[in-house]
Amino acid sequence: MPAPDTAPSLEEIAQLHRISQAMDDVMEESLKARESLRETLRRALPRALELTGARAVVVTTRDEERVEQSYSEGDFGDVWPGTVLVDAPEGVHPLNGDTLVSQALDVVGVEVGRIGMIFSGDHGAPERAARAARMLYTVSEQLDDALASIQIAAEKHQLILEFNAHLSNRVFETGMDEAVLAIARRVRLPGFMLVFRDAVRPQLLHYRTYRDGHLEAESAEQPLPALDDLIRRRGSELIRPDNAELRSLFDRQGSTEAVLIAGATVQEPLGKILVWSGGDGFSAFTLDVLRVLASALSQRLIDYNRERIHLSQFFAAEVIDELLKDPNYQSQYLTPREEEIGILYADINAFTRICEKVLESPSRIGRFVDRWSNGVVGILWRHGGVFDKMVGDCVIGLFGPPFFQQDRVRRAEAMVRAAQEIQAFTEAMSADPEVTRIRDNVELPGLGVAIGVNLARGFCGLFGPNQQYTGFSTGMNQTARLQSLGGFRETLVMASVREALQQSADPYFRGLRYGPLAETAVKNVAQPLRYFRLLPGAAS
Repeated sequence: MPAPDTAPSLEEIAQLHRISQAMDDVMEESLKARESLRETLRRALPRALELTGARAVVVTTRDEERVEQSYSEGDFGDVWPGTVLVDAPEGVHPLNGDTLVSQALDVVGVEVGRIGMIFSGDHGAPERAARAARMLYTVSEQLDDALASIQIAAEKHQLILEFNAHLSNRVFETGMDEAVLAIARRVRLPGFMLVFRDAVRPQLLHYRTYRDGHLEAESAEQPLPALDDLIRRRGSELIRPDNAELRSLFDRQGSTEAVLIAGATVQEPLGKILVWSGGDGFSAFTLDVLRVLASALSQRLIDYNRERIHLSQFFAAEVIDELLKDPNYQSQYLTPREEEIGILYADINAFTRICEKVLESPSRIGRFVDRWSNGVVGILWRHGGVFDKMVGDCVIGLFGPPFFQQDRVRRAEAMVRAAQEIQAFTEAMSADPEVTRIRDNVELPGLGVAIGVNLARGFCGLFGPNQQYTGFSTGMNQTARLQSLGGFRETLVMASVREALQQSADPYFRGLRYGPLAETAVKNVAQPLRYFRLLPGAAS
């Protein structure tokens, strides 16, 4: 409210001081009691009437939930308190034979509401109007402090809700970008960087950096060479609480860090955020918001990692990255669907005898199968396959899911490439100290694997209470039976696979050599299996 033209007398100055002091005491009591806005005004407004001699007072402002409310005290006669300040001009004005004095309530120059007092009779004369206006101004100055804390808390709450909503985006990177931008629009945030651990490949770190809320660099497509080099050299050490190398690399003034921790019982941090102010530091409000963001981000990373870890049971890391770019990836790609798929079964030759006569102890058997299966699954993934499951020592892979972008020829090519690499990998493991006694104890020239590959219709997707990615079809059963017919280091291909490879434009696949067509009746399969043995030496 503009300062009245009439200067106050010494007596009035003393009165205004008493009003200010008394209202300050009231607000301090409310603060100590940690009262809500409604409780605060219920305490303060009656006291304001006592101190000013006004008949009624009304305050309109937003509450803790940022909902506009009116709070009143005193005798408003026939007037509804909530309407008193509607369209009422600021200043001193007559109201039904009485006088309304009103002004804006502001916090650091931002209007957060209005206050009005009704004085009995006519206070329109300059001296009386100025006196009433100064009393209202004194009361409102004390209320401003209380409203400021509530408005700041409400703004912080609103901002927290906003960036939590952004972080809930199914695409983590998109949600992160939106959350940082939302904060930068409300507080000064010259620089922000998130570095976080890959849940599937723990030694790999990802990062995203922002300038004034906008994405500036990210590890996948807009890398920072200096940061990439530091990550290659130091890895996950960079996100430990006592490590300051990220700060040193960027040499940012006024920077602060927060380490993202999964929980009290978790040893390894999830990641780290680094923010910098450009040398001027951050306000308490900004630091509070950043701390809450760090907490919310920790929980979001836990959920994101849980999602990645679940998918990593079946898909290569690159496939997971691609899936998680789509917020609807589950319905789009993982809901069960019927398609033609490539099916590969790989089983170690004479594994039962190897266990009994070579590996012997359960722990050695387990360690060996773990090493072999990890290598085989890695081969499946390199060639675009999906790891379905293990049945004993048999690894089952699918080709085509989850995107089904390749035609049957490309699927057949990828499947046979994978089969040949699995054969070579398994043979190379013959030198493993765990199995060097195979030649003497099992009467085999080394470690071998029998593989069956097939192209058939399948119903693929996430199934069961644990949402495992797998396929169902008679083709799966046929491939299992086909693999069981394989001899030492043999790869058997169903006739459908050879037919697809004959359409390949790649000379390598057109040059593959096969044994004669074989037809074998097998248990629980109606029609005999029609297949070829892939001859050693690959292509002629």
